[in-house]
Amino acid sequence: MEQALVDVCGGNVCRSSDLLLAFVNSGPHGSGRTELLGDTEALGAWMTGAGLMGDSERVTGADAVAGRELRDALATVFRAHSDCPDGAMLLPDAEEYLRWTAERYPLTLRITAEGCDLAPSQTGILGAFGALFAAAADLASRGIWARMKVCKNPTCHSGFFDKTRNSSGLYCGSACSSQAAQRAYRSRLKSERAS
Repeated sequence: MEQALVDVCGGNVCRSSDLLLAFVNSGPHGSGRTELLGDTEALGAWMTGAGLMGDSERVTGADAVAGRELRDALATVFRAHSDCPDGAMLLPDAEEYLRWTAERYPLTLRITAEGCDLAPSQTGILGAFGALFAAAADLASRGIWARMKVCKNPTCHSGFFDKTRNSSGLYCGSACSSQAAQRAYRSRLKSERAS
């Protein structure tokens, strides 16, 4: 039985989903956004700003490439959750990449009186990437991984957490939903006029 959404998006869940959404939304796609992981300095600044590593940690060009590849693979999974056609087509490669990459960023189980969670086994940039995998594991263990989606509005494609009761959300917000509805309405009118 699915938990009420009040329980689903509380505490660690929102931290996990917010972290992954910020990471996926760091790309240049849609809404005029710029690339936030474009080079070593940008990746270091993003990871430090997200609280995943200290500002004196070393980041290489290979790390910046790995960050963009990880972000793109997660975005593909979120697209598949939204039933985007390209998401389903690209999903096997993204899942293979995530399986292969996860081995580079091992996680450790931390058990306390309050419960248990997964934490990166490494520090620095490797630990920062591990924290992203830990956030994904947290959401999956709660049964809400499929609520991580990408907006189906072609001018947006922002990642979002689907808070609808039946997990049927397709758009990140009402503005994108309205744009899509208007686009569909204009398309129907154009088809009717052509007939």
